[in-house]
Amino acid sequence: MLARSYLYVPADNQRFLDKTAESIADVFILDLEDSVKEERKEIAEGMLREFLKSTSENMFYLRVEPRRMSQISDLINHSKISRIVMPKSNTTSALEELNRVNESNKPIHALIESPLGLENIKEIALSKNVVSLGIGEADFYSTLSLSEKVHRDLKSFVRSKLVVTSAAYGLNPPIGPVSSNFTDKDAFRRESEELLDWGYWGRACIHPAQVEIANEVFTIGAEVKSKAEKIMEAMRRSDAGATTDRDGAMIDKAHLAWATRILEM
Repeated sequence: MLARSYLYVPADNQRFLDKTAESIADVFILDLEDSVKEERKEIAEGMLREFLKSTSENMFYLRVEPRRMSQISDLINHSKISRIVMPKSNTTSALEELNRVNESNKPIHALIESPLGLENIKEIALSKNVVSLGIGEADFYSTLSLSEKVHRDLKSFVRSKLVVTSAAYGLNPPIGPVSSNFTDKDAFRRESEELLDWGYWGRACIHPAQVEIANEVFTIGAEVKSKAEKIMEAMRRSDAGATTDRDGAMIDKAHLAWATRILEM
């Protein structure tokens, strides 16, 4: 089962770390990168070591600070860290550097954060231990757009590129990007539903208020699940490559592939 919500937690905020025990987020991304000031990096790493000693939870991802990977190899390989989030995955060399200290071969979620990363996306997707892609939109679009707003067509192109690449090279569906506007819940829901339609699964969150919405949007509804089950049943009963469902609609191997994906979510 793939997670629906991924809540970023600054590693130097003890209150937020402690609140993970009460949160309904599926996954917590313990963050040593952008949410931690440069002068607090070492402090955050120490706090994270102590937190992992005390917590009984284990649904943690770790977003690393690329410049300090050699100092945090123990955290990268910690038994309670299930996945590594690699920011600035703009070249394969960045991922190779991570894998040099990733002795336990933890799965990697690669964040594309520049046009160069998008140009190199095939090689990044094929890199060792990479299982999923995401996009850091703030960094990405800051290098492209001179307007206050990013044109919808540009966003659509970039976001769809991640979906197609993930499918082409056998990765999990990409994870939806964060939205910094955590006060507009309706907008977060609309955008999450759109990301689902594009082929994303799950959404990164920066505020607890976004988690419940992400969980709702990325939960397979009873109607969709029932349709998938009917397709599976019809194909099991058929000796041919195509058949009809109970409603008389034609179904074939393409429908079966869709139904299989739905029931695996």
